[in-house]
Amino acid sequence: MEEKGNTKAYAIIVAAGKGTRMGTEVPKQLLSYGGSTVLETAAGVFARHPLIDRMIIVAPRDGSLDERYREIARSLEEKSGRSEGSILIIRGGGERSDSVMAGLGAASFYAGEDGCSADDVIVLIHDAARPGVSEDIITRNIEAMESCEAVCTAVPSTDSIRIVNCENTEYIGSLALKETITYPIMNTDIVRRELVYRVQTPQTFRLSDITGAYGLAASDGYTATDDAAIAGHAGIKVAIIEGSAANSKITTKEDIHMATRSGIGYDVHRFVPERPLILCGTPIPSNLGLDGHSDADVAVHALMDALLGAAGLGDIGRHFPDTDDRYKGADSMKLLEEVKGMLGDAHIVNVDITIIAQEPKLAPYIDQMRDNVAGTLGIPASAVNVKATTEEGLGFTGRREGMAAMAVAAIEGSN
Repeated sequence: MEEKGNTKAYAIIVAAGKGTRMGTEVPKQLLSYGGSTVLETAAGVFARHPLIDRMIIVAPRDGSLDERYREIARSLEEKSGRSEGSILIIRGGGERSDSVMAGLGAASFYAGEDGCSADDVIVLIHDAARPGVSEDIITRNIEAMESCEAVCTAVPSTDSIRIVNCENTEYIGSLALKETITYPIMNTDIVRRELVYRVQTPQTFRLSDITGAYGLAASDGYTATDDAAIAGHAGIKVAIIEGSAANSKITTKEDIHMATRSGIGYDVHRFVPERPLILCGTPIPSNLGLDGHSDADVAVHALMDALLGAAGLGDIGRHFPDTDDRYKGADSMKLLEEVKGMLGDAHIVNVDITIIAQEPKLAPYIDQMRDNVAGTLGIPASAVNVKATTEEGLGFTGRREGMAAMAVAAIEGSN
């Protein structure tokens, strides 16, 4: 790989969106991916690349993720050997174009610090939602700028392509398929797929050119879905370079591989007098309760262990030790809520709890137990199963010395 001379290469990672189409509680750039997050995976490739001189990560404009992004930046600096504080976190705007312009402004500041003009800086603008970017793609972008005005990463279409025939007024209303509308093949035109490319990022430009292009677009009221179109509007010739199918954009849950993992939990508590009996947050009439540091909700404790096991997070003794006075008499349903928070973006698929006791009879309380667990975990009641059984007079539960519970939980999360 040849040296790029006196030209500086800056990476602008656009990560200012909320990813509402993803339908997750956390923005898609912070979803688990490749052992870290989508953002850290994408930005990490640039951080490790020897030809990237500066890095700028554009965060949401409301500042809600500033601290999390700073943590990611520190991790990237440490792993890549970059100096502390060298990865800049800035806030973006309401639209992607506003966020890109904020990144370009930061790049101009860096150019001044580096003592070079905007003509001597190339910027690689990349969407954080593309964690599959590779070192080779970045290298091709940089090397292509030695002979091109601008470059756009893209891949040829492998699908047959058709375009709506807009002369047919029946189909002009919206150029997007809807569940209630079918566009018959006879009303579309065939497009030669060898002439069609799917646009990706990074897209690379001279800092002076793309800054001017965004200024012109703003004055003309021109909007576009990517930076190459903004450049094209300004008359900049954009060349296509080879991307990769792995460099696809994460937009919906279907775009990210989700792995299902399961865990098993088991817990026992002895019966003692003058203690309440609480199971799955439901008070059960009984002359005896269960002994324990917290409220001794044996069913919930088994469930917590199952969830922690599925997530590879140890057990409840590790997180809620009985030597810690903070958990003395604690409401186990609140502890279950804490465990749910530990799962991060993982989705709880279903849970199944079996309570083992000779007495009391639990059938009248099963529905309430199920509803309590479902409400705390934020999942449908249909995803929760609670059942009770006896050991036919055998063992410590059969002798009415105590109660046991087993639980199985399945969670779905990104790798």
